[in-house]
Amino acid sequence: MGAFKPSPLELQLSAYIDGQATERDRQDVEELLVNDPQARALHDALKHGAETGRRAFEDMLKEPVPLDLVRAIRNAALPRKAIRLPHAPHPTLSFKPSGPQIAAACLVLFLLGGGIGYLVGARPVASETALISATAANSRDWVDDVIAHYRLYARQTNHLAEIPAERPADILEWLTTNTGVGFRIPDLSDSGLTFQGARLFPAGDVPVGQLLYRRTDGDGDGDVVAISFTKTRLEGNRSIEEIRNDTGLVSWVTPLATYMVVGPSSAADLDDIAAKAAGLI
Repeated sequence: MGAFKPSPLELQLSAYIDGQATERDRQDVEELLVNDPQARALHDALKHGAETGRRAFEDMLKEPVPLDLVRAIRNAALPRKAIRLPHAPHPTLSFKPSGPQIAAACLVLFLLGGGIGYLVGARPVASETALISATAANSRDWVDDVIAHYRLYARQTNHLAEIPAERPADILEWLTTNTGVGFRIPDLSDSGLTFQGARLFPAGDVPVGQLLYRRTDGDGDGDVVAISFTKTRLEGNRSIEEIRNDTGLVSWVTPLATYMVVGPSSAADLDDIAAKAAGLI
């Protein structure tokens, strides 16, 4: 199949639409458009195609550059310095493209660039989105585990803690060894909380230490408040404060660990408890 070759009329109309026609050619085209319906129809089709291509190009420029493509450009090796080798002189060819030829070449380059950019960019963006979603999901998974364990043990009366409060040295050694997080057992009696003991459980396949307190000031009917800590980092290392159903949580992050106060959503002082614990733990 032979290559597409625009007709002389198409080249003339393209130059007119692109503003590349000479004054004499412009007058001829305008006269032709007045007297020739077929020429007008072809002119309208070419103009519509040019406007459609321009809008598509502007929309493509607004799309974000795929992160993988940016990384590939940044990591690309610098071009080697050209070395001039002795050679026999070549005859110089002189070529001056016309306006329609320039327009046709630009259109071809635009279509090729747009197609390649779409093929290169479509999947990297999806991969980056999937990676971000997976990170967020993993972060949420272990926080959900912490809340689930709190809800399970907060209902216990005789078996609230694995190691009771009367054995603080054992608690410190046990939780520090298994979580890798250094800590102190904070005294929260000013907040009406009495230390009951400690537990160890997995959250997101990572060990979590938990210090358990019971409210003894008559407010809250003996509600349990827990301080949990782990080396797992929250997404973006950002603290969170939220309520999930009947459970509230307040967290803070240090360079070595993430800490979280968990208690009933009805407790209005969880943020104050977290602030005190952060200064004591």
